[in-house]
Amino acid sequence: METLNLNPFKDYKLEAPQKKEKEVNPVRELVVFYYETTGHSKEPKTFYRGRYGWGKLAKEAKTLLEHCGGKLEDAMWCIDQMKYRAEKGRFDWSIITCLKHELK
Repeated sequence: METLNLNPFKDYKLEAPQKKEKEVNPVRELVVFYYETTGHSKEPKTFYRGRYGWGKLAKEAKTLLEHCGGKLEDAMWCIDQMKYRAEKGRFDWSIITCLKHELK
């Protein structure tokens, strides 16, 4: 007796799925860059509340990005320039301070 080969998937070839390249979220990148620039990237969890809270800094980063025309490199330059000015003048700063000093 002969068996019939009724496998419907006999000629089906499975292709490896293509990995999608993750899009860069510029607001996230700015907040992470701010944390790294100010030296707060490795603080305990309780540190990231209030003044250094993610929500507050994300809102400030979004405002800075809009002010810079959506260019991430320009916004990062503003943060780096603000760090230099703050160290030179010995004052405390945040992302929104870049707008108050009219860095462009």
